[in-house]
Amino acid sequence: MSAQDIADKAGLSVTLVRRLLRVPEQGQAANIARTTADAVLGIPAPARREPNAPGLTSSAEASRLLADLARAGWPAPALAQRLGVNPATVAEVREKRPRLRLDLALRIRRLHRELIGLNPVSQGIRPADAARTRAAAARRAAGP
Repeated sequence: MSAQDIADKAGLSVTLVRRLLRVPEQGQAANIARTTADAVLGIPAPARREPNAPGLTSSAEASRLLADLARAGWPAPALAQRLGVNPATVAEVREKRPRLRLDLALRIRRLHRELIGLNPVSQGIRPADAARTRAAAARRAAGP
């Protein structure tokens, strides 16, 4: 859960929650009011693999997985259709969007496991589209 999610569910300000999440300096104890502690501790944590889990997470792994699928020849529109998102979202995540929703990150991980061993052409992707996607992925990997 992000600090904003915790603040929304606990009815606290996000600034206060961020202060609570900071690690106190060595030898110092954090002073937390009982009502604040009760508000935060009363929030049920989302299940670890819940597909609709709230919050944001780093996009580093998802970006790597989408780039891996692009190198295999899977075009963004095909991946977007399977993920239930816009192709522009797939491109943004692949190009290092800083954060993304946790449920999308989990769906990308699952999709990668499904598709990485498959040939895109055998799954209905046109050979020219797969080749174009591979070439673009190679150019992105080579850098400017």
